[in-house]
Amino acid sequence: MKPFKTISPNYLFYLIVSVLVILTLPLFLYKLGQTSLVSWDEAWYAEVARNILKTGNIINLSWNNRLYTDHPPTGYWIMALTYKIFGINEFWTRFPSALAGIISIILLCFLGRKLFNPLVGLISGIALSSATWFVYRSRLGDLDILLTMFFLLTIFLAIKAIENKRFIVPLVISLVLLFLTKTMVPLVIIPTLILIFYKNKLYKWQDLILPVVLFLTTVLGWFALQLIQDHNFTRNYLGIGLRGATFNSTYLANLNLAKEYLHSGIGKWFWGSLIAIMLSVFLKQKRFFIFIIFFVSFMAPIAFSPKIQIWHLIPTFPILILVYFGFTFTVLERYLKNWKYQIYTIFIIFNAIIYFNQIKMIWHQFIDIPAFVSDEAILSEEASKYPQPLLIDGDFVPAAIFYSKKERVDQIQIERLVSLLQSKDDFLMITRKNSLNNPNISKNAYKILKEDRDKVLILHNTQ
Repeated sequence: MKPFKTISPNYLFYLIVSVLVILTLPLFLYKLGQTSLVSWDEAWYAEVARNILKTGNIINLSWNNRLYTDHPPTGYWIMALTYKIFGINEFWTRFPSALAGIISIILLCFLGRKLFNPLVGLISGIALSSATWFVYRSRLGDLDILLTMFFLLTIFLAIKAIENKRFIVPLVISLVLLFLTKTMVPLVIIPTLILIFYKNKLYKWQDLILPVVLFLTTVLGWFALQLIQDHNFTRNYLGIGLRGATFNSTYLANLNLAKEYLHSGIGKWFWGSLIAIMLSVFLKQKRFFIFIIFFVSFMAPIAFSPKIQIWHLIPTFPILILVYFGFTFTVLERYLKNWKYQIYTIFIIFNAIIYFNQIKMIWHQFIDIPAFVSDEAILSEEASKYPQPLLIDGDFVPAAIFYSKKERVDQIQIERLVSLLQSKDDFLMITRKNSLNNPNISKNAYKILKEDRDKVLILHNTQ
């Protein structure tokens, strides 16, 4: 009988990553579709994606019967493809983000193995699955986790491409998808790519013709088409991308807010990651400078913007976590060889405690929670049964459009309610019950079609 073959390191790594993915699936998929889509931004983005299927137009996006130019199309393409294959509902709206979260963990494992060692990669991937806001946003139909995934994929492929020319075209494809995922933010990766390719002698200028042409014809081509369709596109693109950035901003206050958001976003990994990314400068290694440059490039514009939100920082989470573990293991290998196994054990136990505490919090906070269907969804679905146009007096236009399947929904000021109900127009309206208690509104002016909590769907029909 032949002896069993020794398991190869590559096979073992792939096996462990596969087990890791299986074990973390509930964090991303369990009860994923049990709550209604929220108006900003889930139902908004979902409707943009659904309109791609309606119109067949993958270049000029639309929403509420007008052109949509807030963000490029990659995320909506992916969501529309998911709808085409599986159908349109809450679960499949959020599935692209959940899948991107899982892929991001896999990419971090491989990136850590490539730059450090397999253990650093695996522990970093595990830790990322407990970063509070990373998991939370992976369970929403937004663009943040897709953006994070393409950042990681682009960095990983760039590192592979400086060793093997076969990866240059996949790198450019990833870079194109990154630039077409969200407004302006992808630009921060340029300094990182310059550093990765700095002094690389593998490529001659002829090798770069196809990648450059591919990038320019897709990204700049898309921008040109948007400019043709909308003369205000550039102003809108800069306005959304810069998030109100100004040189007169309170820089320290903005950075302090970003620090608080980072702390909330990755939890107990924050201080170790922050210290590691600062101290790793002294190691003078390119692998650390890749992430330092990315982090600084990402954070620098934030100093000028008072409108930063916690989800804007999510692409930095995997970078911070990887530097934390990469720096720690590098220091142990270099300076503490005699005690490294004892310190390894203590370090892993310490981080395991952090991990399970954060997973417990995440699980009970926003995963294993009761199902919830919003009154906006219930009343808007009821409105879909009637042909009249739909009006609402609250800030939930995206949810009203998505669930009513109307081409257009208009938001009105509550002050107009009386005059509308005295008009000769036929319409549906979602309003608050107490708004109908106005003495100037006749009970004969409307018919209640459905009630839910404090809102009501009414029909104003003059026939």
